[in-house]
Amino acid sequence: MDIEMTGFRPVEGRSIIEVSAVAVSSSGAGGYVREACSWRINPRCPLNPIAIGVHGVRAEELADCPDFADVAGDILTFIGSDPLVFHGAAGDVALLNQELAVAGLPPLANPVVCTEKLARRRWPAERSRLSLVAERVGGTVRTRHKRRRQQDGSVSVTGDYQHKSRADAEMTADIWLALGGAGGAPV
Repeated sequence: MDIEMTGFRPVEGRSIIEVSAVAVSSSGAGGYVREACSWRINPRCPLNPIAIGVHGVRAEELADCPDFADVAGDILTFIGSDPLVFHGAAGDVALLNQELAVAGLPPLANPVVCTEKLARRRWPAERSRLSLVAERVGGTVRTRHKRRRQQDGSVSVTGDYQHKSRADAEMTADIWLALGGAGGAPV
């Protein structure tokens, strides 16, 4: 899974703008993606300009999208009780649980796996950014960006592609499968 949000820190009052989930099935020593779903969400709050630079989603693109509460049931039905695999799980799970609480729903009870933590254990001397880990395991790199602090204190975002939750969820699935998830060798 992956989410995109309005900002980066809880103090910004961040909200979810996009959720993607990729269902992976076991298949011999590896696995395969059997289904993927994405939901765009109107956060009903401003988007941080730096976040827009990362994911490329503008407020006007979300104006006609449903609120999180309107799609929460669909998201929960799709993920069921399956383990949830994120790259950088803590922040995404916390934000999903925050949004579920606002929608009057209980927090996620699914087991959670973090491919970023798995990568840090497997390659402790290497960087663990999503695109780098996907490259390392032979997955398809679908997004890549760099944030740079400018002399005036502002941050610029450059890159080949912008983060999209579906592409990031697919890269996370590639990593999970390459590390033996979904019925392969133990991760």
